[in-house]
Amino acid sequence: MAKTKTGLLLPVLAVAGLIAYFGLDAVTDTVGDLLGSNDPVIVADNGHQLLVGGDGKSKVEQCTAQVTLTTRQCGDVKVVVIDAGKMSFIARNIRLAWAEGQPAILHRESANARAKRGKVCGSSFKKTYPRGSCDEFSFASSREGGSGARAEEVHEDEQFCQGGTISSAYQRLPINEGDAYLVVISNPDKIAAAPWAGQEVKVDTCLG
Repeated sequence: MAKTKTGLLLPVLAVAGLIAYFGLDAVTDTVGDLLGSNDPVIVADNGHQLLVGGDGKSKVEQCTAQVTLTTRQCGDVKVVVIDAGKMSFIARNIRLAWAEGQPAILHRESANARAKRGKVCGSSFKKTYPRGSCDEFSFASSREGGSGARAEEVHEDEQFCQGGTISSAYQRLPINEGDAYLVVISNPDKIAAAPWAGQEVKVDTCLG
């Protein structure tokens, strides 16, 4: 399967076509074989699609994409959904982080979040644009965050949206300190194809 330099757009489009032609089960297995066990995979059914890191594939296979996105839970694991339709550049960073080996299954560890964020998004991270913000994955509020996380500049409105999404999930599901949870990306066709270049982004309604 052809890939772009970042490995982002062409696999997503190609997989969408395969799903339409062959169906979900065949495509899920095929994507894992083609991209490799550590790369993100698309799961789709009944018009619903989500992208998940390779280590989360076995979790989302326990239920449908529709159930995962609606209930925010799949099997015994709770799910944090990052909507690429609202956070396209953050979704890009997460997707690339998965491809580089960051996990999709995280564990909440909020106590040291500020220190871990400082290791990735501190003075060593240079912003290019006036409303730019450092986005890191794995999340700083997870045990897996901190040194080694992938960082990329995004619009600050997307950063605020993501912060609200994560905080809301922690409280509503709930996800307590030490609990494991799965990160997935909804609307994967909306993932940005290129890094943020300083343009304005519009986030009408973040949560929901």
